[in-house]
Amino acid sequence: MSYMTMEEQIVSHLEFLKQQNFIISELSIDKGFIRCSAIGNTMDRGEICYQTKRNLLRNGLVGLVTWARSEGGESKTHKTYGQDFLAPALPGLDNIGPRNNSEEIEKIEAFWQLSDELGEAEYLLRKGVGYYGIRFRDGEYGKVAIIPMRDISGKLWSYQVINPDGAKRYAKDIETKFLLHMLHKPIDGFPIGIAESYVTAATCFELTGMAMVTALSADNLKPVGMALRAKFRNSPIIVFGDNDRHLQENKGKLAADAVKNELGTSCQVVIPEFNGYPAQKEFSDWNDLVREIGVKETRKNMASLGDIKVILHPWYHESTGSVNK
Repeated sequence: MSYMTMEEQIVSHLEFLKQQNFIISELSIDKGFIRCSAIGNTMDRGEICYQTKRNLLRNGLVGLVTWARSEGGESKTHKTYGQDFLAPALPGLDNIGPRNNSEEIEKIEAFWQLSDELGEAEYLLRKGVGYYGIRFRDGEYGKVAIIPMRDISGKLWSYQVINPDGAKRYAKDIETKFLLHMLHKPIDGFPIGIAESYVTAATCFELTGMAMVTALSADNLKPVGMALRAKFRNSPIIVFGDNDRHLQENKGKLAADAVKNELGTSCQVVIPEFNGYPAQKEFSDWNDLVREIGVKETRKNMASLGDIKVILHPWYHESTGSVNK
């Protein structure tokens, strides 16, 4: 299956209609059947017509399909497959809404607005990572982190609360597929990193200076990767996966590989190595590796798995290892 950009698809469908003797200069999409004139018959609109619709594929991509009825009543169909998601909506937006009624969304927005912009979170302090675009609450559960969960366009749909013991909870009855949090806004053309958790994303942001995104769960890695590919077409995507050796199936590695299988050669997977360490949950992600062997050795470990050094962002200062936020 050959994928095209939406612009390439439109050109292809215009050419198809011209081959069917249509006089046409602009393609109408999702607007019902359009009547046109045929070449050599410009006195009226004629009896030929076409309809073009966007076709949402199961992998989240969007193709176009055109049905054309030519002179004599002959019908033909033309299909293309694309790399663009539905516009103006982006991937997953149609899937987020059904259970998210306006009253719940208002509660979520109020919860976020009433959370503190300045503060600290006990769990993140223990993990030794910074605060990037998150908020805080200090209440009966202690000092917690509030991670906003947005779609790729930036709309707030939900939140994740990280309690002092590391337990995570979410707003009720919210579909989280395709939702993400950007620790630093990506730039198209520069690499983008994805990680399961906020802690891992923050760790890798501080290790590399790369724009990092948290998918907030292993199951959401692939949908988020697809959303990023749609919006940032020229950016390589690096998945900083977990190494869940303690599980019967290495869920972190499988989830990371699924992103690469979906996105192809523009995607790279790096998994932390824990040679000599027991297969336990405490030794599974990049933050665990930093706490065990330190920042310098972790960077060496990371560089040995892929060409990481060349993908540092311009706001990263390699001499000091600091990030200009």
